[in-house]
Amino acid sequence: MPHNILNVISSMAEIAARRPQGSDGPPRLPVITISRDYGSGGDVIATRLCQRLNLPLYDDQVLKEVATRLQDDPAIVRLLDEGFGRAKDMWLYRLFSGKDVGADAYRDTLIKVVMSLGRAGGVIVGRGAHVVLTDSCALRVRIAGTPEVCADRMAASGHGNYEDELRLANELNHRRGKFVWEVFGSRLSEANQFDLTINTDRMADFEDVVDMLVVMAKGIHAGRVLKGSIGRI
Repeated sequence: MPHNILNVISSMAEIAARRPQGSDGPPRLPVITISRDYGSGGDVIATRLCQRLNLPLYDDQVLKEVATRLQDDPAIVRLLDEGFGRAKDMWLYRLFSGKDVGADAYRDTLIKVVMSLGRAGGVIVGRGAHVVLTDSCALRVRIAGTPEVCADRMAASGHGNYEDELRLANELNHRRGKFVWEVFGSRLSEANQFDLTINTDRMADFEDVVDMLVVMAKGIHAGRVLKGSIGRI
């Protein structure tokens, strides 16, 4: 479903301005972060969750909003997104444009965007959102899979041959893990960074996963979680 991210953030800011000082509460809608391996079904699950819960889906839109806030070229911001810490590789861009897309500016803006979305509600895919929203009223999910199984799944669904898909799976998984580590100092292999980790290797359909996540997301949004997390929203 199409959503204008700027409208979401603007409306969230309006709600925050009307909220009495010192009062806390859950976001308007459930919040779910999805960290996923390539071919594990994470994107499919994210889309189905949005359909079931009538939530906005944020993926590439997050990157575009970061670029908007930095007032820079989305293609340049994508370089940072795909390989954080590669600022030294953009010297030519800085030379001709006079602009400097620094790592600190990128990180700070990304955090602000994700926190804004976390207060408004929705499904946020990737970008280390599970780290940013650690103490928020959000269900943080990791969808994982063995590269060989995921490559076979993608090849069987017509995305490419097995060998190419396996290379792509290993490359993207490494890139995503490297991004989260370099931006937030957190590893995707750390189970305590997520509320739930699901291995989809033996799943032919993801509807059961969606059913489970719907129940958990509603529970967290309703406040049925351990003390110490919701209290810090």
